[in-house]
Amino acid sequence: MALVSGPRGRRFWLETVEAYVYLLPTLAVLGLFTFYPFINAFLYSGYDIRTRTVPGAVVHTSTEAGSWIPLLARGRIPEELAAVLEGVGAVQDKLWVRARGANWWILKDDASGQEYLVVQEGALLRVHPAATRWALDPVGGENFRRVLRDPDFAKAVRNTSIYVGVSVPVTLILALVLATLLHRAVGGKAFFRLTSFLPYITPVVAITMVWAWIYDRDYGLLNYFLKTVAGWLGLEFSLINWLNDARYVMPALILMNIWRFVGYQALILLAGMQGIDREYYEAARVDGAGGWSVWRKITVPLLTPQIFFLLIISLIGSFKIFEEVLILLQGPGPEKAGLTIVYYVFTKAFDSKQYGVASAASVILFVIIFSLSVFQLTVVQKRVHYER
Repeated sequence: MALVSGPRGRRFWLETVEAYVYLLPTLAVLGLFTFYPFINAFLYSGYDIRTRTVPGAVVHTSTEAGSWIPLLARGRIPEELAAVLEGVGAVQDKLWVRARGANWWILKDDASGQEYLVVQEGALLRVHPAATRWALDPVGGENFRRVLRDPDFAKAVRNTSIYVGVSVPVTLILALVLATLLHRAVGGKAFFRLTSFLPYITPVVAITMVWAWIYDRDYGLLNYFLKTVAGWLGLEFSLINWLNDARYVMPALILMNIWRFVGYQALILLAGMQGIDREYYEAARVDGAGGWSVWRKITVPLLTPQIFFLLIISLIGSFKIFEEVLILLQGPGPEKAGLTIVYYVFTKAFDSKQYGVASAASVILFVIIFSLSVFQLTVVQKRVHYER
């Protein structure tokens, strides 16, 4: 008790409080964007959450269904429609498509909170101001049963598992090879480090749009390259429809993301290699060990902390793949070959308005990621070698 009440005890508590004060911004961000959404998702997974949008009087009738519908279906608002809504008090820059169905779309103005309902009636589109009311009915574990019985969710789990099972180890192996080459390179290290890291810091939207062009069947760079190589080898080559053939959708996603993350992982492994004590290598050379033996028995074991770290973060990140599917395929792809778990949650929430089902699916995704992370922390962690 004397230590707690004495000067040393007061200093300890002052330093502890000071440390938590510095951590408050990070804790606030984690609480607002991580813990709060998860808690809500867990709570909402036990409810049948339904919305009912009540339309008001018609404020506009349009015959531009042919040009408006394709844009609305992709979540975009036609300029003419935005001008109409601006005329009734909406702010164009704050408008977005909140929900959509087969022949209706709900638009929301974030500036005022007002919603607008666009309904297709034959060749006409009618625009109404609208109000959405929510109803929550407790259903227990029914949402989880609906998710687990849904063939789309089974397909999403299968697709995501294939993506994670291929992209994570292949990226890590290529990153290890690339890091080794960069470590042994004599000149140009700065240039190669920069070019390797650029894909990781480039916005995913820009990367995906570029790769959409690369994958183009008729004018894409990838088909041109493969056709050229086939010509050199005297082989016939049929153009591959990468984004519209169910057989090639997942390989296309995997290839793009391997390219995106391999440089980032290589730089982390390279930093680990540069931190290895040179005495290990000198001792190995004295014992007559060759380059392959040194790399396999010294470099790789002493890199296991970095490898373990990359395995954890890449596993979690790969399970959350979403933007690439949304932008590259503009949907789940042919035969839903690109449907992932996060995209399944997105469609259930924002397309089907089954918010309880979407919450249950997100909780299942959390359980999957958490279980794999615990497995790595308890089983894989035992094979990590920390340099003393």
